Amino acid sequence: MGNPEALARRFANANLRAEVIQGEPPQAPSWMSGADAPGIFQMTILGQRREEFFRIWPGARGNRVEVEGIDRELHQLVLLVQEPARRFVERVRKRRLSVDPSRGRLVRTEMDRSKVQVVGEDDNFLWVEHWTDPRNRHFLCGRDERQLFICQLPRAVSTVREAHQVLRAPEVTRASGKVVRQGEWFFIGPSPLELAAMEIAVRRLRTVVRTRARISWGGNPHVADELVVVPPTQVGGTAVERTVLVRGRVRHVDHDEVRVPSWAKVVRNAEPMVRMAGVRWID
Repeated sequence: MGNPEALARRFANANLRAEVIQGEPPQAPSWMSGADAPGIFQMTILGQRREEFFRIWPGARGNRVEVEGIDRELHQLVLLVQEPARRFVERVRKRRLSVDPSRGRLVRTEMDRSKVQVVGEDDNFLWVEHWTDPRNRHFLCGRDERQLFICQLPRAVSTVREAHQVLRAPEVTRASGKVVRQGEWFFIGPSPLELAAMEIAVRRLRTVVRTRARISWGGNPHVADELVVVPPTQVGGTAVERTVLVRGRVRHVDHDEVRVPSWAKVVRNAEPMVRMAGVRWID
């Protein structure tokens, strides 16, 4: 796993504080993602605001955890993690919060046992088996405006500049007008067909414009002054896919407020929508 002190120094070179744990970790510490996961790479963010820091447990001796690229001015770096497929067990609540699309709010639902391997349970929790990904994983880590973040990258890169490029969804890269970003969300100009689809959907009462509405669910939400979810709609014989549009101010506790004076299409970044084994941090 390399030299823990050298890893901490590399974070410091990017103006970031990292606490790299050496030796054996305490049994099932609360910041680790697994109830039984001593051998896997673990990383989280602790502290408050400007006192935040990264805590890293490199895991088994054979794990490779290295900083590949640094941008000192942006306070960001690219971290490479390589470890073999390794079993670990995570404790999760039987009932959890999820989104009910028909009502647009959070509800409590039972975990779908058909999608997980349950190895134990009690009245409130399940012990679920997972395996680490043996492929190289790359993460962009650092400070974005006010707070620290961890973001898994969709493919291998070695510099922070390249990391920013691969996180831009193709739709964002193709956008011709102004692009506004807040965290993992981009706001771009919608096409004439998408605007027409919105007008048709609102007129036919297939959707409504919501005020002070969440763009995302879970963690700390991004909240827009106005938001409309446009279902798949036919515009003059052309099929237009489901689209989310926002207008006005968009706020988030960890990011600067942004303003989009006219309707803008919401596009998420290209971060893989998969569970990050060993990484415990939710925006």
